[in-house]
Amino acid sequence: MEDAKEPAATAAQVEEGTHDTGIAVSVAVKVFQSEQRSLSVHEAVKQHWKSISWCFYVFFICVMFGYDALASSVVISIEQFRHDFGYLYEGAYVVDASWQLGFQAAFLFGIVLGGIITGICVDRFGRPATVFGAYLINVGGVFLQYFCTTPAQFFGGKLLTGIPLGTFSTIAPTYAAEMAPLVVRGAITAGMNLAIVLGNLLGYIVLRQASFYTGKDTYRILFATQWGFVGVALAILPFFPESPYWLVAHGKEDRARQTIAKLHGPDYDVDGHLADIRTTLEQQHSESRSQGTMAECFTRENWRRTAVAVMMFFIQNACGTGWVIGYMSYFMQLAGMASAQAFDATVGISGLMVVGNLSGWFFVEYFGRRGTALYGTLALCACLFVIGILAVVPTPGALVTQVVFMGVWAFVYQGTVGSVAWPISAENATSRLRNATQSLCTIMNGLSACIWGFSLPYAINPDQGNLQGKIAFVFAAILVVSAVFIFFFVPETKGRSYSDIDELWRRCTAPRKFAQTVISPTEGPKEDA
Repeated sequence: MEDAKEPAATAAQVEEGTHDTGIAVSVAVKVFQSEQRSLSVHEAVKQHWKSISWCFYVFFICVMFGYDALASSVVISIEQFRHDFGYLYEGAYVVDASWQLGFQAAFLFGIVLGGIITGICVDRFGRPATVFGAYLINVGGVFLQYFCTTPAQFFGGKLLTGIPLGTFSTIAPTYAAEMAPLVVRGAITAGMNLAIVLGNLLGYIVLRQASFYTGKDTYRILFATQWGFVGVALAILPFFPESPYWLVAHGKEDRARQTIAKLHGPDYDVDGHLADIRTTLEQQHSESRSQGTMAECFTRENWRRTAVAVMMFFIQNACGTGWVIGYMSYFMQLAGMASAQAFDATVGISGLMVVGNLSGWFFVEYFGRRGTALYGTLALCACLFVIGILAVVPTPGALVTQVVFMGVWAFVYQGTVGSVAWPISAENATSRLRNATQSLCTIMNGLSACIWGFSLPYAINPDQGNLQGKIAFVFAAILVVSAVFIFFFVPETKGRSYSDIDELWRRCTAPRKFAQTVISPTEGPKEDA
């Protein structure tokens, strides 16, 4: 009935983004949202430090995602692994190409399957129980990789470890988006990408240390290290609080109130926070606060929001991550760089990625989600065109220049598209469909990675396409189209409450006009305490 009383914006007003849109909320919600928006970064961190700490916990479990993704690709480079799982060919041991693709396929299929399962399990059992189940599968997968003696057994181990990684990468960004305070929500959610990059870097460090061992330990250490992650995460898991959003959506408001109170100081507005959650969950479906399903993500009201979230992960992989990150060292060696120099350059660029990701926390809040995605895509496109041109017109020092621009690409990617995709996906989904939407993002991430994972060996290998650096033109062309998509379809959600974002989408506000559209909360029905 409240919506019936509210004058709708005209099409022209929505397009121009000048309409002062009203949204009916209770006094408790209005006061709470006003207070949260007024906080400085320091005040927000001080008030919500416990909630932010639990965000870092879910990111910690995602370090394994980056670590295992790297281990899956670099283990083939270890001579002892090729000896144990390959065959002798022209005086050297090689792993059959079909098995190499099989190992990658098992890992990526596991991630996709994990994303599908997580959407169902989180809705039914909650995040703590789902994380615990995922770790049980993970322990089995690592065990199988460590003790395997045949390629088929290793294939099974990669499949089992991929499933929990799909679970972790689905749970972490949605949890952070629901727990982080408004003024740093984007930066905190972008921390998901930092976890992955740290995992990559840790993988290189472990690989280098493992090279000092002999025999099977040279590659088994890569797998055994993951048990350390499992031990630390499981020791903390019993204290892991469920998100109040999930609790309210499942009719457990008393537990939600207790959780909010436990995570904040005695003067915190618990009633206002709880009322804000109720309003957000009820705004899309007033008859139900329950969590939604994947099917609802494709309804007439939600498909655009789903497309924005999912496409950001397609764009992530279309940026050239599989080539630059996965084949960086191999590409440098094919271009004539010594293997030791190539490895050192790879580690150096990985360190630069960490710096870029830390910068991304600033970019996401300063330039906003839309600006960071758009400017980052254009900058990456320019870097890739330069790398491609240098490959076509070789000049003295061209290889060094290509490596330099790969470093620039790595910094820009991690600071922009790599970081901002996570808050964009988490913030544009409705609160009811956040878990389901993120599951679809995980599926897209895995499927698009599969496309490039299977295509790249044939594109860059000397006995196949032999494109070398010219493959950069392919990625650059896709990014031109991606930049157009971002300009027209990705909205600015910085500083917006979830109820504000829902209202802007409901009123069909043009995505590029979100930032200019003013929403004035008006007093609605009083919220029951």
